[in-house]
Amino acid sequence: MSSIKERVFVTAASGNIGTGVVRSLVKQGIDTTAYVRDEQKAKDLFKEELTTGHLTLVIGSYSATDVFTKAIQGHTRLFLLVAAHGLKPWSMSQIKRAFGRIAFEQGVRQIVDLSSAFVSSYGKKGIIGYMHTAAEEKLWALADENPEQRSLVVLRPGAFMPNHFMADVHTIKHKNKIVSCASPSSKSTWIDTKDISDCAAVVLSESVEKHNRNVYELGADKLTNEQRAAVFSKVLGKSIKYEQQSMEDFYKTYISHGLPHSFVYNFAMRASKDICDNATPEIALIIGRPLRTLEDWVNENVKAFQ
Repeated sequence: MSSIKERVFVTAASGNIGTGVVRSLVKQGIDTTAYVRDEQKAKDLFKEELTTGHLTLVIGSYSATDVFTKAIQGHTRLFLLVAAHGLKPWSMSQIKRAFGRIAFEQGVRQIVDLSSAFVSSYGKKGIIGYMHTAAEEKLWALADENPEQRSLVVLRPGAFMPNHFMADVHTIKHKNKIVSCASPSSKSTWIDTKDISDCAAVVLSESVEKHNRNVYELGADKLTNEQRAAVFSKVLGKSIKYEQQSMEDFYKTYISHGLPHSFVYNFAMRASKDICDNATPEIALIIGRPLRTLEDWVNENVKAFQ
């Protein structure tokens, strides 16, 4: 940290990634504010951290810009995470622009934005790429209005390993297989959300100048679908196969689960092109350790798949 008294504001703080960021910062003795919707959930989640004197909870939402404007005062850094909204694809960029402008105007010197590797590989092609690309464009514009005082760092992760809890967990447990529309040889690049949290926490705790204007892609394991099934087979001690289904069946299945068309279509696009060009072992230079593999993650969560 710099000699300036740093205070870090973390949005979506009770989510999977935000929780890791908060805990890492508090562990370092950095004054941190967690922006959450559910106060009781946050109190239960951060029971230990709240006893340190380094964590403050603020209850608000992305629509409560008045709450955010008051709460962000006195902070020097902002971790900005906004979940994608399938029915309002424009909302992510609007929220990030609003929060980013307020933060910079209130004296925040660094924003660390959680984006997606879709931006690198797809741009605005596909709804997920559109949302993150549009949001990034607005944040870069804000930062460049006053580049001497406004720092922006963007994290672009690949596929989240915990996404296996969405659909794969059910077919692995009950049918001993992973099912999707991509070919068995199609590759995806996976990242543990803990690595995302750790990377964000490092950037938020080191000098602003060190990471300014950097875009960090994050991908640990680039695996074919057959290799992914082999990882689960090894850890679970039983044969897990990969089964390719038709695009039509894939689409109907996810639509029946209530997902909007644009998201399902975007997932189908990934069948032919990975969202990451390559794995990024160089992230170890930032977090001080190798990225966690899919095998590491499955071993840690093995009970969920048995």
